[in-house]
Amino acid sequence: MKRIILGAACLLSAIGANASDFFSTDECSDLFTFGARIGVNTSNRTMSNSAVPGAYHHESWGTGFDLGVTLDLNIRDYLSIQPGFFFESRSGAYTVIGTEIEEGSLINISEIAQAGKRSSYNFTIPVVASFHFNITDDLRWNVDAGPYVAFVLGSRMKNKRFVVNGNADKPLFSQKASAVDFGIKMGTGLEILRHYYAGVHYMAGCIDAWKTRKLGSYTKNYGGVTKGWVFTVGYIF
Repeated sequence: MKRIILGAACLLSAIGANASDFFSTDECSDLFTFGARIGVNTSNRTMSNSAVPGAYHHESWGTGFDLGVTLDLNIRDYLSIQPGFFFESRSGAYTVIGTEIEEGSLINISEIAQAGKRSSYNFTIPVVASFHFNITDDLRWNVDAGPYVAFVLGSRMKNKRFVVNGNADKPLFSQKASAVDFGIKMGTGLEILRHYYAGVHYMAGCIDAWKTRKLGSYTKNYGGVTKGWVFTVGYIF
């Protein structure tokens, strides 16, 4: 019986020690650590159903790249606050089929099918809380979540139109991306040998994706949101 009790005590002690290592509350030897990251993304920029009333619209995902650096403020071994600074490209395509609109009223007989491509370059600053779980001494699992703000450095629309009937003098849709985007970034990643990093994150925009357009006394809001998946690898110094 004594041997059984002693064995059980040793087992529980080992489990407790492993659990403590898995979610360590120890202080970090380095208050700050820096990282460099590079990766690819796939993103979409939707528009609201009221952007072109009565029209069919579809927005497609496109690809781009991410390049940036991160700074970790290491509060404890299990928790860091991590701001990042990224230069990013975004792209995609869209299709709109409907009737041209001006100042909120229909222009007679202009039925248009329109297809286009979009691209933009952003400077993005996420600030996430990063929770760390020690799988082994050389492998750490991170879970991240927090807000981001993105500043659009430049955007471009490349449109093609096909008039079904009537004489249309302008496209159904020709808007530029909003100058600022704000949303939530969340994801997960792995640190290998405390230096090498691989991660995936989802970015969900929370404000209108397109600029509001003034048409005389009529204001047109294209709404929509940005969203994207980002896949990065990097090195932690």
